[in-house]
Amino acid sequence: MSAVAVLSLAACNHDPDEIVISTVDPAFNKHSDVVVNDVTVNEDFTLVWSAAKFGVEADVEYAVDATYGGSTVTVATTENCYATLTNSELFDLLGIRLTGAYEVTFCLTATNLASGETKSAQKPLVITFDYTKISYMWILGGYQGWTGDNASSRLLQGADGVFRGFINILAEGDGNNEIKICTQNGWDGTNYGMKDGVFSGEGDAGNITLTKGLHYLEVNLDEVTLLDIPVTKVGIIGEGVGGWDKDYSEMRYNADKGVWEGVAKVISGKEYKVRFNDAWNVVVDGKEYDFSLGGATTDLQFKGSNLLIEGDGIVSFEMNIFDYPYTIKEGAGLEENNEVLYIASSVTGWNYGVAPQMQPQYDNSVFNGTFCGMVNMPEAGEILFARLPTEYGTRFGGSLAALETYAGGAAATGIAISKGLHYAYANLNDGAMKAAVIDITSIGLVGNVNGWNAGAPIELTYDAASDSFKVSDVAFETDGEFKIIMNKMWNTSVDGVTHQMSLGGSCTNLVVNGGNLFITKGTHSFELTFNSTLVKLAIDGVVADLSANPDFLEITGSFAHYNWNLGDPSPALMPYKQENEFAGFVDMYKPEGATGDVAEFKVTYPNWSTWLAPTLQEGTTYSYTISADGGNGQIPFGLYFWSVILNARDKAGVATATPITSIGLIGNIDGDGWSKQFPLTSAGKGIYTGEFKIDSEFKVRMNDDWGFNLGLPSDGTFELGKEVALAPDAGNLKVNEAGTYAVTLNLAKTPNTILVEKK
Repeated sequence: MSAVAVLSLAACNHDPDEIVISTVDPAFNKHSDVVVNDVTVNEDFTLVWSAAKFGVEADVEYAVDATYGGSTVTVATTENCYATLTNSELFDLLGIRLTGAYEVTFCLTATNLASGETKSAQKPLVITFDYTKISYMWILGGYQGWTGDNASSRLLQGADGVFRGFINILAEGDGNNEIKICTQNGWDGTNYGMKDGVFSGEGDAGNITLTKGLHYLEVNLDEVTLLDIPVTKVGIIGEGVGGWDKDYSEMRYNADKGVWEGVAKVISGKEYKVRFNDAWNVVVDGKEYDFSLGGATTDLQFKGSNLLIEGDGIVSFEMNIFDYPYTIKEGAGLEENNEVLYIASSVTGWNYGVAPQMQPQYDNSVFNGTFCGMVNMPEAGEILFARLPTEYGTRFGGSLAALETYAGGAAATGIAISKGLHYAYANLNDGAMKAAVIDITSIGLVGNVNGWNAGAPIELTYDAASDSFKVSDVAFETDGEFKIIMNKMWNTSVDGVTHQMSLGGSCTNLVVNGGNLFITKGTHSFELTFNSTLVKLAIDGVVADLSANPDFLEITGSFAHYNWNLGDPSPALMPYKQENEFAGFVDMYKPEGATGDVAEFKVTYPNWSTWLAPTLQEGTTYSYTISADGGNGQIPFGLYFWSVILNARDKAGVATATPITSIGLIGNIDGDGWSKQFPLTSAGKGIYTGEFKIDSEFKVRMNDDWGFNLGLPSDGTFELGKEVALAPDAGNLKVNEAGTYAVTLNLAKTPNTILVEKK
């Protein structure tokens, strides 16, 4: 104990030690370079540093400066030893807005708030921000119905801030060739057009009018300018396709596929590029623009490097330049087929890529070695018959009376042909090599509209501006059928060969002696075009077949919130199990303010183009004969399963409504194994709700009968918290985790939907 006392006395017997605070400069912690894209641009960026020391206790404030492009800004002021801001906030301060790699230098200054003394980090921190920014402008217009959220062409912003891209205008007039260029895929952003002849984003700017054909567009928002370069030719050039002296394959637009197609004789391992207007670049107002595409086949770029051929021989190419990334792919090699023949002509510059394909002829399903087809000559010239859509295939020419054969790539003598529309015939059988050309002097419609009188058709008139044949305001008193008749005759004979003089089959590809075309009651306009590889017929401006068979039916009437379509479109019945059967669940609840207990209704075709009146069948309660004649049907308000067996051609059939008296879920619910229907409760207006303990799979079932159930369509995806479309007699729904779920079933919309949310 005495030793302890001595030690204690000694410890208290001198002056206390001084606390020394060192002087230290602050220093940044190491930070890696940052990769930023559209997804991560709003994520946090954090700098961390060591504390500064001034030799005395002091409150210290830190300022972080960033330098880029010769300018310096303060990005943070804090008393902490770290600073956080988002990538986007940093970019806004530095003026960064385009794709690129940006080297930013950060400097740190510490200030003693009491004395004002400062210390700086002796070593600035340099960080590279590699920014990949994807920004678009969308082209809305007549080509896509002026509808937001479905623009099929858009412009991509380049590293220089300029937006670039293509659009193909297929028709002029009626607003088809008018567009606006929008900052959003819809109308909620800034929508650019023309005002007083100047490109403008002001609200009263008018539409931009383009000529028919392909256009290359550039938009510079900083300068508010629009560059429009019409593209008259799309070609492939290079050693891989023949040489660098000219375009060796002209590409044509395939409207059905929305791509550009071409054919070339290629050499594997050699290079090529795509270019426009037979030029490597164009000059507009003294400025030069690169007019070729290269780089990677999966991401074509202007000023890109040469592309590489992969195959050998005669191959096809397919290119997309309407949505990004632009792509081109080399297709399979082309081989000659004795049942394939094209008509190439001098008026296209012998561009075989736009040659119309002829129809092979058959006797009792056996090919007889002959072909027929249509060719339109804007001016007098020559034609050749070709096995392939390229000059590298076998061709036939010389004269009509005695066709000669020419090997691929060899010089060939064409057959003289006059200006105008022609029917062409070729017989390539050995010993009978000859052809025939019939001038077409009349094109018209025949059918129910004129009693099928070929001698007095409703004639179409040639329109030079559109290079098509047109007729307007043709009144059809009933739904019916028709065909295109040529030279006011069904057939004609030349040198003992009978040739059919009608066109039919499909509006998208009319063929000689094709089947009848369908037309609906009303007044219609028609436009027939022969200036492409296919013969097409537009009805009321649309190239599509009108069908005698509807895609779906509707139950239209005075029930629910529809009120004869004054509310939402009528609920639809979709194709079901049997041929010509349409079915679906329809909640025909009583509308607010309605009197009585029954709803009036009819069965209608899509968009109510045809109204079918129901007549209650004798001896039944809810089974109706439907036809185009008669008044409205009546049925008590309520939920029904409708099934319609339709004779579409005669506009007649039978509609049966089954009342739904119970509705619920069935499946792995509350420990049950698909033996019990757990009821849903009506919330009114077609909504049914419930709360269930669901273990895994389940469905909606009604009337305790598997004949009436709703499930997930084969192409559907079930997701919690989202409305999911249902279909009658479809697959099971499944939750991934057992638990309690709130279920909302909506039978007041088409398709019916279900919303499942975990409690």
